[in-house]
Amino acid sequence: MANYRIPQHVSSELKINKVLYLTDLGILMGLLLFTFVMSNLVHSSIVWFFYLFMLLVAGLVIIRPVTNPKKRIYEALYLAVRRRKDTYLAIDYVVEEVDEKNHQKDGEVDGHIR
Repeated sequence: MANYRIPQHVSSELKINKVLYLTDLGILMGLLLFTFVMSNLVHSSIVWFFYLFMLLVAGLVIIRPVTNPKKRIYEALYLAVRRRKDTYLAIDYVVEEVDEKNHQKDGEVDGHIR
């Protein structure tokens, strides 16, 4: 009988190249449109600084943090702002007890988990 692998994640992002996804391209196009619309409100002597600032913002928005590679920076910022400040969520750490006599973890028999 054949052993078939069933995929757990059906949805995936469309990748344009090694680092750029379709979502990133949409965000960059939106920021480009926003930059050109807002550049009319910026004084003409500092418009190049505004362009440089918006380029920096665009780069920071689409990068993925090392600590959470499935989320982009803007998603992490949104979740941080949206979270409830009056709620405490405990992080449970699992402590494995080791049997000193046999040097086995709880639930193990002869090195194998029951």
